Parts: sequence; C-alpha cells; structure tokens
Amino acid sequence: MRIMEWNLQYGGDHERLPGMIEAVRRHDPDLLVLLEFRPEKVIEMSLSLAALGYSYILNSQPPPRTNGILVASKLPIRAEVGERVHSHRYRWLEISLESSDLRLLALHIPGASDLAIKLEHWQALLNFARETIDEQGRAIIVGDLNTGLEQDTEGLSFLGQEHLSSLLDTGWRDVWREYHQVAREYSWYSSAGKGMRTDHVLASPHIRHPLWAKYSHWERENGLSDHSILILEITHRMNESGSRSSPLFRTDDDKGCSIG
Repeated sequence: MRIMEWNLQYGGDHERLPGMIEAVRRHDPDLLVLLEFRPEKVIEMSLSLAALGYSYILNSQPPPRTNGILVASKLPIRAEVGERVHSHRYRWLEISLESSDLRLLALHIPGASDLAIKLEHWQALLNFARETIDEQGRAIIVGDLNTGLEQDTEGLSFLGQEHLSSLLDTGWRDVWREYHQVAREYSWYSSAGKGMRTDHVLASPHIRHPLWAKYSHWERENGLSDHSILILEITHRMNESGSRSSPLFRTDDDKGCSIG
C-alpha cells in the first residue's frame, strides 16, 4: 500500500494544478493526503482525482480561503467522528479504511505564530498516540508537523521538537529516519534557504509489516509547491508457509508485538 502526502502551498493555483495532478498520476499512491487544500479548489481537484481512479474523497471542511486537508483514496474510506482539537479543527482529519483495522491521522500542525494552538494540537496528537498504543491499534500519522529533531534542520532550531521526541519515546516510529538512518533530506526551505524536514510519517508500534519512506524533491525544485512529496510504502509480509499477508489486516505478529 502506498500513501502520499503533499503540502500544496495555499491550495495550488490554477496554473500549477495540471502539474500537481500529473505528479499524483506519476507516483500513483493508493491513498493521497493533500495539505493546505482550499475549498475553492474542491470541485476541480475532486474531478481531476476521480479521473485517476480516486473514487473516495474526503476533506476537513475548512472555511473559505483557509488551508485544510483533503484525502483521496482508491480504497473505501470513512472519516472518524469526534473532535480532538477545538481550534483549527480543519487541520486534523482521522480516516479509517473500510474492511481494515488500519487508521490514518492526517494533520498540519500550526506554526510558531499560533503558539497556543500549536501546543493544543501537539497535546491532542500525544493523546492520540498513547491511546493507539493502549488499544494495541495500528495507525499512521502523516503530515506537516512544523517541527523535527536537531538532525533534521540546517542550523535553525525547531519549536516543539521536545513533543516529537516524547511521541517517539512511546514507541512510535519515524519511518523515514528509521529507513535512512544518518541521511539528511529536507522537505521545506526557509526564506533564508535553510532546509528543514517538517513533513513526517510515523507508524504505531503494532504495525509489523515492512515499512519504508522517501521524499520526491523534483516537484518542489520545479516550483509545483514549496514542499517536497513524502511517500510511504507498507508492503506485504511473508509468513513461514510462503503466503503473503496484506498490510490492511492485522496478523498474529501485530497482536503479539511488544513495546520496547
């Protein structure tokens, strides 16, 4: 299963939309998460994605001219009911895949200019992460966290990195860092030209299928957005008999894994 996350930069203007849709076609994810989606683009964006086979489209219902989240899927999905945040609720969208126990939380945590709201979102995110572990759930967190760890920035400090460290200490996995170890790549650059890895994908400890992640920088370098694309792959798992188990379904290993 392939999941793609991309911050569109203020919804993507009309001139950039064909290139954005082409990028989706080229990467061909099963499930697509678009950040900074704006409701003014919902009809044009939805029709373009439906033409690529994305029959299931949900969005976080942002107010006019406000950044929100759009999730498009080739598999049946539904939005989870419930409000974990009161401020900027349209920056948070929980999704379940039908006929699967796998959940996805798509979010865009506010920046430093909205400090109180940023802290509210981080507290809600930590609660979500702990509840998932307590329930032995399988979940993916994907989005722009507007923070990172020290090794994920070029000379600038992150606000909120202690919250990310706390989340990882609970056993959640930074899939890109786990796969790439000491490498440095940046998904966004400041006005001073300093790179930051702000787009993340985190996996709950009870996902035991193989995982890997990568960034596609071509789209950012060619002006389609100011963010790079993040790709997550959850692959099939082979058991001792040689049969494959789908990442959409829990296995005995998922149930029995320990949190170390």
